[in-house]
Amino acid sequence: MKLKFFSFIPHAHKWHNIRISRKGAISPTGRAYFSTHVEAQCKGCGKRLHKIYYRDISDAQAIRWLG
Repeated sequence: MKLKFFSFIPHAHKWHNIRISRKGAISPTGRAYFSTHVEAQCKGCGKRLHKIYYRDISDAQAIRWLG
């Protein structure tokens, strides 16, 4: 029996469907940067994550920073 309240219990997200792309982005200060965009989805709760790093980082570093 799976109870519905399990979605309210905090858990460590397990990210999958990770997509890393490099695009140009405009920072909040107005400068244009070559940036790294990371998108992922949690296996357990389905939460989607979108992060933008305003510098070019490696794929391994981007995955490590999903935290």
